[in-house]
Amino acid sequence: MSKPGLKPAFPGIITGASTGIGRGLAIHLAAEHKARLVINARSAEALEKTKQAVEAKGGQCFAVVGDIADPAVRERMVETCLSEFGGVDLLVNNAGLATPGLVSNLTTDDWRQVFEVNFFACLDSVYKVLPQFKKQGYGKIVNISSVAGKVAFAGSVCYSASKFALTAMSNGMAAEFAGQNIDVLTVCPGWVRTEFFEKNSVADIKNPTLIAQENNFRGWMMREVLSISTEQAVKEIETALKKGGSHELVMTAPGKLAERIQGIAPGIIQAINRMVPLDAVDSSTAAEKTKKETSTSA
Repeated sequence: MSKPGLKPAFPGIITGASTGIGRGLAIHLAAEHKARLVINARSAEALEKTKQAVEAKGGQCFAVVGDIADPAVRERMVETCLSEFGGVDLLVNNAGLATPGLVSNLTTDDWRQVFEVNFFACLDSVYKVLPQFKKQGYGKIVNISSVAGKVAFAGSVCYSASKFALTAMSNGMAAEFAGQNIDVLTVCPGWVRTEFFEKNSVADIKNPTLIAQENNFRGWMMREVLSISTEQAVKEIETALKKGGSHELVMTAPGKLAERIQGIAPGIIQAINRMVPLDAVDSSTAAEKTKKETSTSA
């Protein structure tokens, strides 16, 4: 049977901790549990700010700067946690990459890059902590997937495919590890208002974080109905971790609705996908730039 809850001052690893859910979760776990954390991201400056915030909340923190797609970075994260804290209780695979755009505008190299970050880095990190989990007799894994890992949308096929793979891996591991006291939490957020969209070159006009700042009906809908804040997402994750056991969390009202329709009547989702014009679903900045240039030259 899985051990519920989180131990005081537990040791853990969080990737993608410079912004968004990763940063929010690191700070929250430090405040609530005095967590001892190894955090990772590519930006040394932003990661240092998270480290300082974690320590200000009473946690301990070591920053490992580097691209999570690099196996040496993943190795260093786990080695640091083991050497500095004597164990690993929690692994949060949060770092993610999106290359927005239509399939015809992407290359196979784009796909490989996205899968390396969104799937293989997560898989390898699990393999790296698994011996310690088995040795100590428990552990918790949080895989941050997406609603796009449950429902594939035109215009985000590459990202969706990588997140479908992560969702399948995570749920399958939850079943396999059920008798080993290793919990696997599969988190499928919809729109969470973070810096993710800007960092991954989503056009401003389709960036939910920016839309939520608008003082109009569209902004109100995004804030109150279509998306959730980072703080809301973090609290849902912590609640599931404290509860214990393996779970799948689908976040945001539209995300839950889309996931349920996909399960009950997938033809409806397919029909909607076919009806939406391709230029409307291409959220890449390149697409917006092309439209502006076309408009200007017309």
